[in-house]
Amino acid sequence: SPEYQKMYYHLLRCFSDADVSMNGRIRKDDFDALVDVAAAAPRKFGFAPQASEQYVSVEERKEARANLFKSINTEGTGEISFQEFLAWAMEHIKSKVLRGATPWKAGVGKLSLIQPSSAEEFVEFLKAATSSASNPQHKDLYFHLLRCFTDADATMSGVIDADGFDKLIDIAAIAPRKYGFAPSAAAMFKTDAERKESRAVLFKTIDKDGGGTISFDEFLNWAMKHIKGKVTGGVKAEYQPMAIEEDASLAAKNLPIYDEASSPSDFATFCKTAVTDKSSPEYQKMYYHLLRCFSDADVSMNGRIRKDDFDALVDV
Repeated sequence: SPEYQKMYYHLLRCFSDADVSMNGRIRKDDFDALVDVAAAAPRKFGFAPQASEQYVSVEERKEARANLFKSINTEGTGEISFQEFLAWAMEHIKSKVLRGATPWKAGVGKLSLIQPSSAEEFVEFLKAATSSASNPQHKDLYFHLLRCFTDADATMSGVIDADGFDKLIDIAAIAPRKYGFAPSAAAMFKTDAERKESRAVLFKTIDKDGGGTISFDEFLNWAMKHIKGKVTGGVKAEYQPMAIEEDASLAAKNLPIYDEASSPSDFATFCKTAVTDKSSPEYQKMYYHLLRCFSDADVSMNGRIRKDDFDALVDV
Protein backbone atom coordinates (compact mmCIF):
# COMPACT_ATOMS: atom_id res chain seq x y z
CA SER A 1 0.00 0.00 0.00
CA PRO A 2 1.03 3.66 -0.33
CA GLU A 3 0.76 3.78 3.47
CA TYR A 4 3.44 1.10 3.85
CA GLN A 5 5.72 3.03 1.52
CA LYS A 6 5.23 6.21 3.54
CA MET A 7 5.85 4.31 6.79
CA TYR A 8 9.02 2.82 5.31
CA TYR A 9 10.43 6.24 4.47
CA HIS A 10 9.26 7.69 7.77
CA LEU A 11 11.15 5.02 9.72
CA LEU A 12 14.14 5.42 7.41
CA ARG A 13 14.18 9.14 8.23
CA CYS A 14 13.98 8.40 11.96
CA PHE A 15 16.86 5.93 11.64
CA SER A 16 19.09 8.23 9.60
CA ASP A 17 18.44 11.17 11.95
CA ALA A 18 19.65 9.04 14.88
CA ASP A 19 22.63 7.60 12.95
CA VAL A 20 25.10 10.24 14.20
CA SER A 21 28.14 8.18 13.20
CA MET A 22 26.66 7.85 9.68
CA ASN A 23 27.77 4.25 9.29
CA GLY A 24 24.30 2.79 8.71
CA ARG A 25 24.10 1.26 12.18
CA ILE A 26 22.70 2.41 15.53
CA ARG A 27 24.49 1.83 18.81
CA LYS A 28 22.79 1.45 22.19
CA ASP A 29 23.33 5.11 23.17
CA ASP A 30 21.93 6.35 19.83
CA PHE A 31 18.94 4.02 20.14
CA ASP A 32 17.66 6.08 23.07
CA ALA A 33 17.43 9.09 20.74
CA LEU A 34 15.96 6.98 17.93
CA VAL A 35 13.03 5.93 20.11
CA ASP A 36 12.21 9.55 20.86
CA VAL A 37 12.43 10.52 17.19
CA ALA A 38 10.13 7.67 16.16
CA ALA A 39 7.72 8.42 19.02
CA ALA A 40 7.17 12.03 17.93
CA ALA A 41 4.32 11.14 15.54
CA PRO A 42 2.24 8.97 17.93
CA ARG A 43 2.89 11.45 20.76
CA LYS A 44 1.49 14.26 18.60
CA PHE A 45 -1.94 12.62 18.76
CA GLY A 46 -1.67 11.27 22.31
CA PHE A 47 -1.05 7.63 21.36
CA ALA A 48 2.23 7.44 23.28
CA PRO A 49 3.37 9.03 26.54
CA GLN A 50 6.24 11.46 26.92
CA ALA A 51 9.35 9.80 28.34
CA SER A 52 8.93 11.93 31.48
CA GLU A 53 5.43 10.47 31.96
CA GLN A 54 6.54 6.89 31.36
CA TYR A 55 9.71 6.77 33.48
CA VAL A 56 10.45 8.15 36.93
CA SER A 57 14.07 8.94 36.08
CA VAL A 58 16.53 9.23 33.19
CA GLU A 59 18.31 6.15 34.53
CA GLU A 60 15.10 4.08 34.41
CA ARG A 61 14.43 5.24 30.85
CA LYS A 62 17.93 4.35 29.66
CA GLU A 63 17.81 0.95 31.34
CA ALA A 64 14.43 0.10 29.80
CA ARG A 65 15.58 1.16 26.33
CA ALA A 66 18.88 -0.68 26.71
CA ASN A 67 16.89 -3.86 27.40
CA LEU A 68 14.71 -3.17 24.37
CA PHE A 69 17.84 -2.61 22.26
CA LYS A 70 19.17 -6.03 23.33
CA SER A 71 15.93 -7.71 22.29
CA ILE A 72 16.27 -6.21 18.78
CA ASN A 73 20.02 -6.82 18.50
CA THR A 74 19.60 -10.60 18.57
CA GLU A 75 23.13 -11.22 17.29
CA GLY A 76 24.62 -9.29 20.21
CA THR A 77 26.85 -7.15 18.00
CA GLY A 78 26.14 -3.95 19.94
CA GLU A 79 24.68 -2.32 16.83
CA ILE A 80 21.44 -2.66 14.86
CA SER A 81 20.87 -2.14 11.16
CA PHE A 82 17.94 -0.39 9.53
CA GLN A 83 16.64 -3.79 8.48
CA GLU A 84 16.50 -4.92 12.13
CA PHE A 85 14.92 -1.67 13.28
CA LEU A 86 12.34 -1.74 10.46
CA ALA A 87 11.30 -5.32 11.25
CA TRP A 88 10.93 -4.56 14.96
CA ALA A 89 9.13 -1.25 14.42
CA MET A 90 6.57 -2.75 12.04
CA GLU A 91 5.76 -5.60 14.45
CA HIS A 92 5.60 -3.16 17.36
CA ILE A 93 3.20 -0.85 15.51
CA LYS A 94 1.14 -3.82 14.32
CA SER A 95 0.71 -5.12 17.88
CA LYS A 96 -0.49 -1.69 18.97
CA VAL A 97 -3.04 -1.07 16.22
CA LEU A 98 -4.45 -4.62 16.24
CA ARG A 99 -5.47 -4.08 19.86
CA GLY A 100 -6.99 -0.73 18.95
CA ALA A 101 -4.76 2.34 18.99
CA THR A 102 -6.24 4.73 21.53
CA PRO A 103 -5.05 7.93 23.23
CA TRP A 104 -2.66 7.09 26.04
CA LYS A 105 -3.67 9.74 28.53
CA ALA A 106 -7.34 8.85 28.46
CA GLY A 107 -6.70 5.37 29.79
CA VAL A 108 -8.93 3.98 27.04
CA GLY A 109 -8.35 0.27 26.59
CA LYS A 110 -5.67 0.16 29.27
CA LEU A 111 -7.20 -2.96 30.83
CA SER A 112 -6.61 -5.22 27.82
CA LEU A 113 -6.72 -8.98 27.84
CA ILE A 114 -3.89 -10.77 26.05
CA GLN A 115 -5.18 -12.10 22.72
CA PRO A 116 -2.21 -13.62 20.85
CA SER A 117 -2.55 -14.66 17.22
CA SER A 118 -0.67 -17.96 17.59
CA ALA A 119 0.62 -20.43 20.17
CA GLU A 120 4.21 -19.48 19.36
CA GLU A 121 3.52 -15.77 19.81
CA PHE A 122 1.83 -16.49 23.16
CA VAL A 123 4.83 -18.43 24.49
CA GLU A 124 7.33 -15.82 23.33
CA PHE A 125 5.24 -13.09 24.91
CA LEU A 126 5.12 -14.87 28.26
CA LYS A 127 8.85 -15.61 28.20
CA ALA A 128 9.61 -11.93 27.63
CA ALA A 129 7.02 -10.81 30.19
CA THR A 130 8.46 -12.97 32.96
CA SER A 131 12.14 -12.48 32.14
CA SER A 132 12.35 -8.81 33.17
CA ALA A 133 10.04 -6.30 34.85
CA SER A 134 11.40 -3.61 32.52
CA ASN A 135 10.10 -5.33 29.36
CA PRO A 136 7.00 -3.81 27.74
CA GLN A 137 5.53 -7.34 27.69
CA HIS A 138 5.72 -7.40 31.50
CA LYS A 139 3.60 -4.26 31.64
CA ASP A 140 1.04 -5.80 29.25
CA LEU A 141 0.88 -8.95 31.40
CA TYR A 142 0.49 -6.82 34.55
CA PHE A 143 -2.57 -5.07 33.08
CA HIS A 144 -3.90 -8.36 31.69
CA LEU A 145 -3.82 -9.88 35.19
CA LEU A 146 -5.25 -6.67 36.69
CA ARG A 147 -8.12 -6.95 34.19
CA CYS A 148 -8.70 -10.61 35.10
CA PHE A 149 -8.74 -9.74 38.80
CA THR A 150 -11.12 -6.79 38.46
CA ASP A 151 -13.48 -8.81 36.25
CA ALA A 152 -13.71 -11.38 39.06
CA ASP A 153 -14.07 -8.68 41.74
CA ALA A 154 -17.86 -8.79 41.62
CA THR A 155 -18.25 -6.73 44.80
CA MET A 156 -15.77 -4.10 43.52
CA SER A 157 -14.10 -4.12 46.92
CA GLY A 158 -10.53 -4.77 45.76
CA VAL A 159 -10.38 -8.30 47.19
CA ILE A 160 -11.47 -11.76 46.00
CA ASP A 161 -12.88 -14.55 48.17
CA ALA A 162 -12.73 -18.29 47.37
CA ASP A 163 -15.84 -18.14 45.16
CA GLY A 164 -14.43 -15.17 43.28
CA PHE A 165 -11.14 -17.00 42.87
CA ASP A 166 -12.97 -19.89 41.20
CA LYS A 167 -14.26 -17.40 38.63
CA LEU A 168 -10.86 -15.66 38.39
CA ILE A 169 -9.09 -18.89 37.41
CA ASP A 170 -11.46 -19.41 34.48
CA ILE A 171 -11.04 -15.81 33.29
CA ALA A 172 -7.25 -16.01 33.47
CA ALA A 173 -7.26 -19.41 31.72
CA ILE A 174 -9.00 -18.12 28.57
CA ALA A 175 -5.76 -17.22 26.78
CA PRO A 176 -3.80 -20.45 27.50
CA ARG A 177 -6.84 -22.64 26.80
CA LYS A 178 -7.29 -21.06 23.39
CA TYR A 179 -4.09 -22.74 22.17
CA GLY A 180 -4.17 -25.90 24.26
CA PHE A 181 -1.74 -24.85 27.00
CA ALA A 182 -4.30 -25.56 29.72
CA PRO A 183 -7.15 -28.08 30.00
CA SER A 184 -10.77 -27.07 30.33
CA ALA A 185 -12.35 -27.26 33.78
CA ALA A 186 -14.58 -30.06 32.51
CA ALA A 187 -11.53 -32.10 31.48
CA MET A 188 -9.79 -31.53 34.83
CA PHE A 189 -12.68 -32.15 37.23
CA LYS A 190 -15.53 -34.64 37.27
CA THR A 191 -17.93 -32.35 39.13
CA ASP A 192 -18.37 -28.70 40.04
CA ALA A 193 -17.87 -29.65 43.67
CA GLU A 194 -14.49 -31.24 42.89
CA ARG A 195 -13.41 -28.13 40.94
CA LYS A 196 -14.39 -25.76 43.73
CA GLU A 197 -12.70 -27.91 46.38
CA SER A 198 -9.46 -28.08 44.39
CA ARG A 199 -9.41 -24.33 43.76
CA ALA A 200 -10.28 -23.62 47.39
CA VAL A 201 -7.13 -25.51 48.39
CA LEU A 202 -5.07 -23.45 45.91
CA PHE A 203 -6.75 -20.28 47.19
CA LYS A 204 -5.58 -21.02 50.74
CA THR A 205 -1.94 -21.26 49.58
CA ILE A 206 -2.22 -17.73 48.14
CA ASP A 207 -4.19 -16.34 51.10
CA LYS A 208 -1.12 -16.32 53.35
CA ASP A 209 -2.77 -14.49 56.26
CA GLY A 210 -5.82 -16.75 56.24
CA GLY A 211 -8.18 -13.79 56.07
CA GLY A 212 -10.51 -15.43 53.57
CA THR A 213 -9.76 -12.96 50.77
CA ILE A 214 -6.81 -12.15 48.51
CA SER A 215 -5.79 -8.78 47.10
CA PHE A 216 -4.44 -8.08 43.64
CA ASP A 217 -0.81 -8.09 44.76
CA GLU A 218 -1.21 -11.58 46.25
CA PHE A 219 -2.77 -12.88 43.03
CA LEU A 220 -0.19 -11.07 40.87
CA ASN A 221 2.74 -12.53 42.83
CA TRP A 222 1.35 -16.06 42.54
CA ALA A 223 0.37 -15.70 38.86
CA MET A 224 3.77 -14.33 37.76
CA LYS A 225 5.60 -17.19 39.50
CA HIS A 226 3.13 -19.74 38.12
CA ILE A 227 3.49 -18.46 34.55
CA LYS A 228 7.28 -18.22 34.78
CA GLY A 229 7.44 -21.80 36.07
CA LYS A 230 5.37 -22.98 33.12
CA VAL A 231 7.37 -21.23 30.37
CA THR A 232 10.75 -21.95 31.99
CA GLY A 233 9.90 -25.64 32.11
CA GLY A 234 9.16 -25.71 28.39
CA VAL A 235 5.41 -25.41 28.14
CA LYS A 236 3.73 -27.46 25.41
CA ALA A 237 0.30 -27.24 23.82
CA GLU A 238 -0.76 -30.72 24.93
CA TYR A 239 -4.47 -30.15 25.48
CA GLN A 240 -7.41 -29.72 23.16
CA PRO A 241 -7.52 -26.07 21.97
CA MET A 242 -10.74 -24.32 22.97
CA ALA A 243 -12.74 -22.02 20.74
CA ILE A 244 -13.15 -18.70 22.52
CA GLU A 245 -16.38 -16.81 22.05
CA GLU A 246 -15.38 -13.34 20.89
CA ASP A 247 -17.89 -11.25 22.82
CA ALA A 248 -17.99 -8.01 24.80
CA SER A 249 -16.39 -9.70 27.82
CA LEU A 250 -13.06 -9.77 25.94
CA ALA A 251 -13.14 -6.15 24.82
CA ALA A 252 -10.57 -3.80 26.31
CA LYS A 253 -11.81 -1.82 29.29
CA ASN A 254 -11.10 1.80 30.01
CA LEU A 255 -9.04 2.92 32.96
CA PRO A 256 -9.51 6.70 32.88
CA ILE A 257 -8.78 9.40 35.39
CA TYR A 258 -12.19 10.87 36.29
CA ASP A 259 -12.55 14.37 34.84
CA GLU A 260 -16.19 14.53 33.77
CA ALA A 261 -17.45 17.00 36.39
CA SER A 262 -18.45 20.37 34.96
CA SER A 263 -18.37 22.31 38.24
CA PRO A 264 -17.26 22.02 41.89
CA SER A 265 -20.82 21.16 42.95
CA ASP A 266 -21.07 18.52 40.20
CA PHE A 267 -17.83 16.93 41.43
CA ALA A 268 -19.03 17.02 45.04
CA THR A 269 -22.29 15.31 44.06
CA PHE A 270 -20.40 12.65 42.12
CA CYS A 271 -18.15 11.89 45.11
CA LYS A 272 -21.06 11.78 47.55
CA THR A 273 -22.98 9.30 45.41
CA ALA A 274 -19.86 7.20 44.80
CA VAL A 275 -19.11 6.74 48.50
CA THR A 276 -22.69 6.13 49.61
CA ASP A 277 -24.07 3.84 46.90
CA LYS A 278 -21.94 0.87 45.76
CA SER A 279 -24.55 -0.07 43.14
CA SER A 280 -24.28 3.30 41.39
CA PRO A 281 -22.46 4.10 38.14
CA GLU A 282 -20.59 6.74 40.16
CA TYR A 283 -19.12 4.07 42.44
CA GLN A 284 -17.96 2.08 39.41
CA LYS A 285 -16.31 5.15 37.91
CA MET A 286 -14.62 5.94 41.23
CA TYR A 287 -13.40 2.32 41.50
CA TYR A 288 -11.68 2.49 38.09
CA HIS A 289 -10.41 6.03 38.74
CA LEU A 290 -8.67 4.88 41.93
CA LEU A 291 -7.44 1.72 40.19
CA ARG A 292 -5.85 3.92 37.51
CA CYS A 293 -4.27 6.18 40.15
CA PHE A 294 -2.85 3.15 41.94
CA SER A 295 -1.51 1.42 38.81
CA ASP A 296 0.09 4.66 37.57
CA ALA A 297 1.98 4.96 40.87
CA ASP A 298 2.90 1.25 41.01
CA VAL A 299 6.27 1.78 39.32
CA SER A 300 7.62 -1.58 40.50
CA MET A 301 4.51 -3.26 39.02
CA ASN A 302 4.16 -5.70 41.91
CA GLY A 303 0.70 -4.61 42.99
CA ARG A 304 1.97 -2.77 46.07
CA ILE A 305 2.89 0.85 46.79
CA ARG A 306 5.96 1.76 48.83
CA LYS A 307 6.23 4.86 50.99
CA ASP A 308 8.16 6.79 48.32
CA ASP A 309 5.65 5.84 45.62
CA PHE A 310 2.73 6.82 47.86
CA ASP A 311 3.86 10.43 47.63
CA ALA A 312 3.31 10.28 43.85
CA LEU A 313 0.04 8.35 44.29
CA VAL A 314 -1.44 11.13 46.41
CA ASP A 315 -0.64 13.68 43.70
CA VAL A 316 -2.16 11.51 40.98
